[in-house]
Amino acid sequence: MLRIARRSGFLLPSALAVALLCVAQPAQAAGARHPPVVAREGCVTLQCHALLLDLGDRPRERSVHQPAAAGECASCHDLALPGEVRFVKGAPSGGDGPATAQAWDLALCAGCHGEALAAKDSPAGATRFSDGGKNLHALHIQAARGSRCLPCHDPHASRQAMLLRERIPARGGAFISQEFRAEKNGGWCRTGCHAPKAYKR
Repeated sequence: MLRIARRSGFLLPSALAVALLCVAQPAQAAGARHPPVVAREGCVTLQCHALLLDLGDRPRERSVHQPAAAGECASCHDLALPGEVRFVKGAPSGGDGPATAQAWDLALCAGCHGEALAAKDSPAGATRFSDGGKNLHALHIQAARGSRCLPCHDPHASRQAMLLRERIPARGGAFISQEFRAEKNGGWCRTGCHAPKAYKR
């Protein structure tokens, strides 16, 4: 028999309720602990965190981060860290607002993707997000005045190619739309930050 959990006036199947509460709400206490993960089984992403990879019934150019799809959560998460930072390696405690918008996520992502991905004078082929020889990752990082990856990219899954978010978080809880279309040898992007632009590698 399917058990039902009540949360804020809504009735949810118990497994879904657990996933929603776990994903949607950060741990309240700095010392909050993640339940134990059995050695050699890795992270049971699809059992406990299914919503992180759920893109709805009609995904467009669906993309899923390989470590998330494989349940290799330890690539970015460390269960020994406080729950307030969602167990993310290098994440600043006390929130992730403008005051803490430093290069912590760029350093985390560069651990696998390499520092040349966002370097202004990166060698050819270091990033697929380039227009001729211009590294567009570096250009966007400079424009944002902070070395960041996560405002534009979702670290788990996206309905768009390249893990690009459909909404970029902005100050004051607002969001900026972001639409991306992959094209042969390049791409096309339209956001609330600029008019539609295309690039060719």
